[in-house]
Amino acid sequence: MDNNIRIGKTMVRAAVSCLGPQCAIAAFFLFLLAIPSAAQVPASRQPPTLEQLAAMGDDYFLEVTTLPGNEAGRGRAIISFRLSYDLLNFRKAGRDADGAEAYIATPALYAEAIGSDGVVVGSGEWSDTVRVVGYGGTNSRSLFVCGVVELQLRPDIYTFSYSLRDGAIEPVFRQTTPPQVMDDFRSNSPAIGTPLFLRRTSGDTMTAAGIDGNAKFGGPLVAYVPLASRVGPGTLGWQLLNAPSASGDGDHSTTPVAEGNGELLGAMTLSQADCNQGYISVMGLREGIPPGAYGAIVNIPSAGLPPAEYLLVLTLHAGGSSVTDTVPFALRWIDMPVSLLRPEYAIRALYPIAPEDTIDELLSGSKEDRAEALNNFWQQRDPTPATRYNERMAEYYRRVDYAYFNFKNLEQRDGVQSDRGKIYILYGPPTTVDWQMQPGASPREVWTYRNAVNRQFIFADGGATGAYRLIEYHDL
Repeated sequence: MDNNIRIGKTMVRAAVSCLGPQCAIAAFFLFLLAIPSAAQVPASRQPPTLEQLAAMGDDYFLEVTTLPGNEAGRGRAIISFRLSYDLLNFRKAGRDADGAEAYIATPALYAEAIGSDGVVVGSGEWSDTVRVVGYGGTNSRSLFVCGVVELQLRPDIYTFSYSLRDGAIEPVFRQTTPPQVMDDFRSNSPAIGTPLFLRRTSGDTMTAAGIDGNAKFGGPLVAYVPLASRVGPGTLGWQLLNAPSASGDGDHSTTPVAEGNGELLGAMTLSQADCNQGYISVMGLREGIPPGAYGAIVNIPSAGLPPAEYLLVLTLHAGGSSVTDTVPFALRWIDMPVSLLRPEYAIRALYPIAPEDTIDELLSGSKEDRAEALNNFWQQRDPTPATRYNERMAEYYRRVDYAYFNFKNLEQRDGVQSDRGKIYILYGPPTTVDWQMQPGASPREVWTYRNAVNRQFIFADGGATGAYRLIEYHDL
């Protein structure tokens, strides 16, 4: 039996999964503050504010997927990326039909494939026009524009250089990925392309997770795996291992966290990638596909997995041959609320739902004790205790983040402590908000909840400082 062990993508995937500023936020959090020291700072410095922590969030994501190509001797390299609106340079573009100011940005990304000999062997460019109504959207870190550059490349080891421009002379940024293997997908030996972790699937339509080759914590752990074989693949086995820590003293073990067989989809390839609501989507194609191209789905049970680094070991058996690839990736809580990055702040933000003595008790002890106490507090309120993802906690701190940034004012620098912040945290966004500006009267906001809350709250800005106080409420 021809048994080829190939670890060539390991270094590539590990590095491509952590590009630029987005790596910083991952260092703060492993699982529900299980490593609180990651968010600690020297005693001589103040802890980071939520604004500073939010500024360390994810601006862009880029990943490279390799799979068999239609042209003999060449494979496909799909370079897909997502760019946050906050990263783009918007300029005014008049007003919309309702009179609101509109803004546009014209981003362009240029990518080059550099072979092992240092020669540029392929390049491509993407550009788009992004339009947004209202200034707030121009600074959004939750809205993305996405794009794709696809190259046809011969088997080799490549680095991909890319730069983003927005109309200015100098690029917004330049980056180069670590080496990426392009297999010879038409050789006599079977081959495994770069897996594409998915956000969701609907039949043969697949939406990529789009977070630097990683998978999203709190969602399904599913990957599409491109395969190539002169004969039909027999089985695709997979094992999930804990990745060793950088210091080498992690809990990496040859004992799999989980293992199983992938679902072989038969002869197929992926369509040209497209952008759909800020995510990359592809379609599985079964006609006009490259010779020997196959696909598979790997579905890994993720309910008990914490956010961490993992190794996905894939073994393809085809005829009398087999090949093994090891793919490092992270299970990332990409939309983790910023307020959870500081355990002390997260505890103090419990005041709308916890009595003062409970908060004082949670704040006692060391930073490690506080993180553990906060974790225990929410574990007792977890609606799905069999999973590691606590939906109730995540939703609570999403509301805390919103309140902090949207209801701060001259008197209250933390919007969580405001009356509007407390109501928002307790009940979520109102069904409608009515702004009332009457001569001789204080500005008012009327929040109406036409849902299970079934209440109306009236706030007034008596001091004209933006500090709206709750003056009355009643059931509907």
